[in-house]
Amino acid sequence: MKKILVPVDFSNHTKTVCNFALGIAKKTGGEIRLFHAYFDYVMTSGSSFPYSIDVNELFNQEMMVKVRDDAKNEMQSLENDLIDQLKKESITNIQIVHTLTGGIPEEEIINISETYSPDIIVMGTYGKGEKDILTGKISSKVVQHANCRILTVPRSAIYHGFDNMLYLTDFNDEGVYDLQRLIDLLVNYNPIIHCVHINFENDNGADQEKMDVLMSHFREKTMEGRLIFKIIEDEDFLDGINNYIAENKIDIIALVNHHKSFFKRLFTKNHTHELLTHSDLPLYIFPGVE
Repeated sequence: MKKILVPVDFSNHTKTVCNFALGIAKKTGGEIRLFHAYFDYVMTSGSSFPYSIDVNELFNQEMMVKVRDDAKNEMQSLENDLIDQLKKESITNIQIVHTLTGGIPEEEIINISETYSPDIIVMGTYGKGEKDILTGKISSKVVQHANCRILTVPRSAIYHGFDNMLYLTDFNDEGVYDLQRLIDLLVNYNPIIHCVHINFENDNGADQEKMDVLMSHFREKTMEGRLIFKIIEDEDFLDGINNYIAENKIDIIALVNHHKSFFKRLFTKNHTHELLTHSDLPLYIFPGVE
């Protein structure tokens, strides 16, 4: 992964997100591009539209200059800290750069992902002020529209590689391709991948047949112990996942994003909403075939 885009908000969580980006970059070298979009508009009293300009235009202009300058100073400080960290570790194959712009954060992240074409976006699941953005406006919109891999990092996460990964599957038509693509994307990590399906609809017979078909395509890796296939029977989707995570010491969850079907349901079902918003595990989201 040679190009890593890291949206930051300068909260205490930023350091955790950057640690994940550095950990990924250390595997192959490359460029980490820090990115921040500051709000470059003023919301006037009594206005429901955020782009309106107050009568005191001079005051507004001065305020925007301060917002921009503060963001510039914070970004430069963050960049310097990361560069110093790399120097202390004698790492010379990672470049730290930054982009700063005004605008609506989620739209600007999507814009730069299209022009910069990162291999992965590493972003936090919580923004400044403890506001949940994973299934809110920013993260959900980035996930829906970005065409690259995305790693979402919760506050309590600690980077230690992708050693023990839970991959959720719903046996879609692209299941074999998706799993192979995940394996290929993680070639530098070679993790143990737990390919898991949660059966909460009492259809175990059909699910087992589909799992057997999937297993047959990866028999060699299954024999090596790098792939584990499991069907979990639990009427509660969330409990089934959380119990498996605890029992198997899972450190990251992988999801394929087809912009349809399974992933769309993940963002609409209440129990999965809880998993995404309260899980202490990072989510590794990669694009599937369309």
